[in-house]
Amino acid sequence: MKSAALTNVGIIEMVEKAVPEINESEVLIKPMVVGICGTDIERMWHTGTWKFPTVLGHEFCGVVEKTGEKVTNVKAGDHVVVNPMVTCGVCRYCVSGHQNMCVDYDYLGSRSDGGLQEYVNVAAKNVIKIPKNMPFEKAALADPLVIGIHTLSKAEIQPGNTVCIMGAGPIGNLMIQLAKNYGAGKVIAVDLIDEKLDCAKQSGADICINAIKDDVHKVIEKETNGLMADVVIESAGAVKTVENSMLVAGKQGRVVFMGTPHSDVLINDKVFEGILRKELTVRGSWCYDYKELPFDEWQVGIDYLNIGKIKVDHLITHRFDFDNVMEAYNTVKSRDRYFNKVLIYVNEKLEK
Repeated sequence: MKSAALTNVGIIEMVEKAVPEINESEVLIKPMVVGICGTDIERMWHTGTWKFPTVLGHEFCGVVEKTGEKVTNVKAGDHVVVNPMVTCGVCRYCVSGHQNMCVDYDYLGSRSDGGLQEYVNVAAKNVIKIPKNMPFEKAALADPLVIGIHTLSKAEIQPGNTVCIMGAGPIGNLMIQLAKNYGAGKVIAVDLIDEKLDCAKQSGADICINAIKDDVHKVIEKETNGLMADVVIESAGAVKTVENSMLVAGKQGRVVFMGTPHSDVLINDKVFEGILRKELTVRGSWCYDYKELPFDEWQVGIDYLNIGKIKVDHLITHRFDFDNVMEAYNTVKSRDRYFNKVLIYVNEKLEK
């Protein structure tokens, strides 16, 4: 089979290798569409993966080709999305229902091979069935959507709340839509790129602020009559957005950090004092839950996509076929260029 292997930082080579064998508890997946995540950009162009070679691609969906003898949740021919975090199932966090805190997890696309190959073996517990009429490019956004669902579960949005999303990338745009679905009265999007803010408007943002052109604090102060934001979500992982997130939060507001930083984040005394004086609740959010209760985050995400409660067509800016993987990654090499969600069609045919 063909496999797009990251052999060193910045180098992906198309190689031939054997189709993976599966054990009794695994399924063989034929990946159809794979999304490029912001973490993939870092692995590709800056940090590399845990080892070389590694096949990137953790945001993917596909068709079940074959199942192991003990697999009962899916069968050959089923359409599925893949949860890329493969947990140990036995550590204190897994057994207490907090698998996203697993101390010994595997991760497809960084620790083990991901979806940028014609076939991939996956633990059966990590595949979730989707309707066969759901387009694969829509299903490929299930992973970032579920991350957004998990993040907003930490924010405890109440009807009428003012919600500020710092960063209008794919997950930021998905959270704008989720916040509206959850009853937010006003949603504010903040970014540095006008095209991303245009996308945020399509996602339903009421107010869009370019942090380069405008004073974020002053705009939000004016738009909220001085009350500021009830909920702030930091999805960019940038030093300035971390600071702004706490500055624009109102008294007794909730601030949730989910963007991965790529440099040291220093908090000055004024910002830190604001946490105390405003009695802010500051939380982190990591990946997603696996529990069915109080609700199944993955199933909710799939349902939202399937019924059109979450729109994704306007988020997809680039599509590439499998033979043009390097071109796809060159598109996201510089954050100075506008892109949002970039998709790679592995086994699915890309209409020209």
